[in-house]
Amino acid sequence: MKSKFIPAILTISLASFLFAGCDKEDETPENTNNNNAVNTFSYDDAFGVLVAVKSVSYTSVGGFEVPVEVNSGSAFFPTDAGAQTFSDAGTVSLEGKNLKRQSNNIYMYDDYLNPLTLSNITWNVSGNGSIPAFSKTVSRPLPTFSGYSSLPVSISKATGVSISLGSSVYAADSVIVMITSSNEAVLKSVAGGTGSVTFSSSDLSKLAASNVGSISISPYNLSDETIGGKKYYFVNESSYVKMFINITE
Repeated sequence: MKSKFIPAILTISLASFLFAGCDKEDETPENTNNNNAVNTFSYDDAFGVLVAVKSVSYTSVGGFEVPVEVNSGSAFFPTDAGAQTFSDAGTVSLEGKNLKRQSNNIYMYDDYLNPLTLSNITWNVSGNGSIPAFSKTVSRPLPTFSGYSSLPVSISKATGVSISLGSSVYAADSVIVMITSSNEAVLKSVAGGTGSVTFSSSDLSKLAASNVGSISISPYNLSDETIGGKKYYFVNESSYVKMFINITE
């Protein structure tokens, strides 16, 4: 069983990691330099995955939709290539600001009173044990999504919904589109050049009817580098979430 990594935003939280196992024949390797790349990537050859995330939600102020941006970073270093247990890599920083190592050795940035700008995505790892010290400035830009205004305000489970992407997505290898309601979520992952994503009535059947649903659009791109004979992946992700979607039967 290989592991897959999908960065996705969950409703009003920051980006988190969703892992799913699958058979080898179900997977296709990611082309990290192609905007029409496969929509997920296996990290079975990775000794580290470092993710910079811009999360954008919108709130209504005086009748206008105002974006609220929160930037974050996460990193993990598998104990062996593709493993789902992780090593202590010493100090890990993004833009010179240290991430906090969790008990499971996943690193997260959580000092939101000292926010990241993500204007210059530079990672520094002090190294520990078999993990070498390294510094990496990611040259690829954060991807963007400019189609917020076209996202639906209501979704009928009976008829399904099509969400337009196309030219609204920039600099993405892949895009995660997710719809949530209560504690349930459905998502689809597509290549960055995809024109639209359709959720059928069958796709939406697990969602509860609710007036506090959400839609998130999460484009991301990948870079990789071999350091000390080991491969490390660098992910740039932006997640845009529209809240208070009315989901009806």
